Amino acid sequence: MAVAQGTGLPEDSGRRDAQHNRARVRRQLQEALRDRIGEEDIIAAGPEKRIRVPVKSDRRYRFILDRGAQKGGGAAGPAAGTDPGEETYEVWLDMEEVEEALFQSLDLPRLKPKREIAADSSEIVFDDIERKGPLLDKKATLRENLLRAARLGEDDADWDRDDLRYLTWDEEPRPTTQAVVLLMMDVSASMSAGHKRIARLFFYWTVRFLRRRYTHVEVRFIAHTTQARETTEQEFFNRVESGGTLVSSAYELAQRLQREHYPATDWNVYVLHASDGENFLPDNDRVLDAVVGLMDVCALIGYLQIGARPGGMFMTGPQGKLAAHLRRRPVDGLVIAEVSDDRGIWPALKQFFARDDVEEAVVS
Repeated sequence: MAVAQGTGLPEDSGRRDAQHNRARVRRQLQEALRDRIGEEDIIAAGPEKRIRVPVKSDRRYRFILDRGAQKGGGAAGPAAGTDPGEETYEVWLDMEEVEEALFQSLDLPRLKPKREIAADSSEIVFDDIERKGPLLDKKATLRENLLRAARLGEDDADWDRDDLRYLTWDEEPRPTTQAVVLLMMDVSASMSAGHKRIARLFFYWTVRFLRRRYTHVEVRFIAHTTQARETTEQEFFNRVESGGTLVSSAYELAQRLQREHYPATDWNVYVLHASDGENFLPDNDRVLDAVVGLMDVCALIGYLQIGARPGGMFMTGPQGKLAAHLRRRPVDGLVIAEVSDDRGIWPALKQFFARDDVEEAVVS
């Protein structure tokens, strides 16, 4: 017996409208969180803390009886200036939901299965919320109940079957992969407190993204001035140093770690470096040589240059900026981003972790 689908009846239209509304709210949440990516209340939030995010209301129109007309009143509209403004309501998210909203559009680019663990596996991906299903989503159900109460202008509303929301999933086959990401930060004297704050914010979200999305990813931390050394994660994010700058020391240490511990036949290798771009001028060619050498074994090298004048033009000191020097020689797989404040952190993350569209961001 054939089953008709997509009849265009009101029930189908309502379901499509609800799906459209959920997608719209999800986009609003993502945009709001990306704008707030550097705020302390998010960075300092523990696993139990919830974040408040404003979302524009989706007003649902319905026909009502015009009692004024029934009593002989005119059909004049409201007086000028009395129309209500745009309505918003607040959505509370825990950190797991914040990270899920932020990271769902990011991936490690050019990630390939490697020789030693190339066995296929499948992954259950909970990718949507529906009105029917086997697994009740308590948070989504509670949120729907609260939103319905807000639309009614009430503090709370009795539970209704329409409040129920269920998780749905797909089973996605994917190869098991392993990767190492080498994070390198300039901690020399030329890096101001503001520069270091942006670098740490960028690396904070990078680490959160990697640990949330991947199980077979190692992260190692390198800090450098005129010398580079491997650090613990805690030292990387908290220790303050100063001194001159030899950027090549960081890339050469990355090369050594890769050769000794992460053969390219078995590992996807990524390098991410953040600096203000100030470097000892004769060292720039040595940096470029190290970058070219690393690209023989790396899936991606990302360089984040931090620092700008208020007008938006990047400073050009007597030593020159490293980003300009790196652009002189096209290197396939090298991605460069430049930021001046917190608002540039999300675009930089998107550049480095594009979904295999990295060619659009690669230096040419």
